[in-house]
Amino acid sequence: MQGEAQALILLKANKLKLQSARYDAGQPGDVLVRTIASTITPGIDRLLLTNKPVSNRVLAYPVMTGSESIGQVIQVGPGVSDLKEGDFVYAYKGNRWIGIDPYYGCHAEVIPTSRENLLALGRQPIHRDLLTGLVAYVVSALDKLRLEPTMRVLLLGLGSVGLMVSELLHLKGIRHDALEVFPLRGQLSHAENIAMDVADFTHEFNDCYDVVIEATGRILMVEKSIRLLRPQGQVLLMGSYDILGYDYRLIQHKEPVLICSNITSLRHLEAASLMLEQEVIDTEKFFTNVFPVSQYELAYRIALDSKEAIKTVISWI
Repeated sequence: MQGEAQALILLKANKLKLQSARYDAGQPGDVLVRTIASTITPGIDRLLLTNKPVSNRVLAYPVMTGSESIGQVIQVGPGVSDLKEGDFVYAYKGNRWIGIDPYYGCHAEVIPTSRENLLALGRQPIHRDLLTGLVAYVVSALDKLRLEPTMRVLLLGLGSVGLMVSELLHLKGIRHDALEVFPLRGQLSHAENIAMDVADFTHEFNDCYDVVIEATGRILMVEKSIRLLRPQGQVLLMGSYDILGYDYRLIQHKEPVLICSNITSLRHLEAASLMLEQEVIDTEKFFTNVFPVSQYELAYRIALDSKEAIKTVISWI
């Protein structure tokens, strides 16, 4: 299964281009997927666009981003028995590109990948399926916390990650407040008290929260909000960070438990898919923009710079 496909490729820092890319999906367990739609993930894409890797991997251009997509299987290798041509899937990595670093690699009209990078949908996809990875990421992160109904949680940031955290906390019956500079995003959340600046939290909120969830991607927010955390409280890091630097002297008196969350397993993806299927999450508010792939430059500009943007979708059909 060799060929070429149109793809969004980051040739170098701040140079994203729609062009042809070659692939070779020749392994027995490989699958070719015709892409229907994919989404832009602002936290990750912003770092990659500015030449900042989001993992321990060395960033080597050209790079292909895209970790959230839905599509239809068009060909399978001889070792794939549980998928067939015509099946619909959620894809989160395309790893069979030639000469391109597949930093997720799903922003293309065809996704060449291995079977383990796909989640079978068992039906025709709908737009909420694009949230599978986001929901799974939040499910994985919240699993790492010792959450109880009586706890108070402070959520830093209400972008796509923070807003989904608010949804799942609400589903669990966990009261939470939030910090968000854009009022519209606050209105979309389930947060009880919303501030635009840490200073807006008066002294009555000091030592108030059992958990602080950092979802802005700005690690210094942990220092700024530490007075609000109870002694030995939990701090969950959910942003995309290029440098994880903070002044330990400013947080040590609270002895916080710092928790990193990055790994999403198949179990989390399956749990997320079930939640979306059961419609226990309000998904409509996440989809703020849809653009054809021919308008990818506008799509990225809106996704990364617009205060109203939550999830920006690129249509490949």
